[in-house]
Amino acid sequence: MSESLLLLLILLLVALLVAAYVLRPLIARPASRAEPDAAAVALAVLRERRSELEAALVHLPADSPERRAALAEFAMQAESELPGEAVDPDPAQAKPSRQPMLAALVALLLVVPTFGLYLLVGLPEAASPELRAMREPASMEELIDRLRTRLRDSPADLEGWQMLGRAELAQGKAQAAREAFDKALLLAPDNAQIKVDLADAIAQSQGSVLDGRPIALIREALVKEPRNPKALALAGAYEVRQGNTAGALSHWKTLLTVLPPDSDQARQIVGLIADLEAGRAPRVGPAAATPSAPANAAAQAPSASTASADPAASALSGRIELDATLAGKLRPDDTLFVVARSLDAQGQASGPPLAVLRARGADLPLAFTLDDRLAMSPMAKLSTVAPGAQVRVIARLSRSGEAATRSGDLLGNSDPVKPGTSGMKVVIGKEAP
Repeated sequence: MSESLLLLLILLLVALLVAAYVLRPLIARPASRAEPDAAAVALAVLRERRSELEAALVHLPADSPERRAALAEFAMQAESELPGEAVDPDPAQAKPSRQPMLAALVALLLVVPTFGLYLLVGLPEAASPELRAMREPASMEELIDRLRTRLRDSPADLEGWQMLGRAELAQGKAQAAREAFDKALLLAPDNAQIKVDLADAIAQSQGSVLDGRPIALIREALVKEPRNPKALALAGAYEVRQGNTAGALSHWKTLLTVLPPDSDQARQIVGLIADLEAGRAPRVGPAAATPSAPANAAAQAPSASTASADPAASALSGRIELDATLAGKLRPDDTLFVVARSLDAQGQASGPPLAVLRARGADLPLAFTLDDRLAMSPMAKLSTVAPGAQVRVIARLSRSGEAATRSGDLLGNSDPVKPGTSGMKVVIGKEAP
């Protein structure tokens, strides 16, 4: 017997017990001895009065007015004091009681609508182990393990393979992400987004190189979806590496029409376009040139496979703490985001996140390490930050679990530092308005 069926049977039993308790006064046989006892007492009293009346009237003539008045008064008293049905009526002529019918009607009104309403709008499946297991995972590793288990049982789950690929990619496991996206592509060969994600995973697994199958997949995706943001961004980066400035500008200017104008991504693309139009090599990967590069640097930029940046040397590490004044607002299930962002010349965060770590409020205080394994894109990593540029680590406690900052989120950030800094301390000390 399944847990859901057992729950329904228990609920039905409870409903029947409640109905029985409510209906008991209607279906129980009433006490029948009270009326005969009362009638017998009244009859005995009247007999005693009749004896006294006969003794008082013995000397009065039979037709005297006094005698008739006394007898009439006694008759009136007897009629008022004796019960109307002192003697049980004839059972053959007795009318059937309506109490059982009323009890049945009340039982139906108690059980049927209540039980039916629960089946319609309730959640009987809440007793199933599958639903009980559907809590928010405590870590990205747990989420990935759950997805793998789910996909072993449901290998045709397209959305599951996509989720697994993105989760693996966020953890820096490019080869595992590549395998997941390959299986998703088998299920949906014409899906443009899967092709772009697969191209990204392949590029990351081979040192951020888009040559070969990655760029072929990107171009196929753009034929299907000419305004796919990720495809346009990666295609532009590829053309920069190939020295095709016109091609890169075409892709990125189209991308600007897709992105929200006030978004960080749009501002980053504007900067890249400005670099290209000014003859500078935009920083689009591990081999990025600095803003002072010569006009033909874009054409001379080496591929990622020849980059010498050391990912381990650019890692950031330290400790996240919550200010004591906000301790009362912490919830153990709050989502903790730890994000590394690059800074522009004015010291403001710009561009996409360089690394993202997700934890729980219960994990505070948290020792953290941010490196290229936690990058969201092969084009934006800690190891790709230009020499001399600074970054900032931002910590945020989110009750909604959403990536965007919401009112009531708890925030904290580090001072500007260079990639490779260790021993950092980030204090979450303010609340988002």
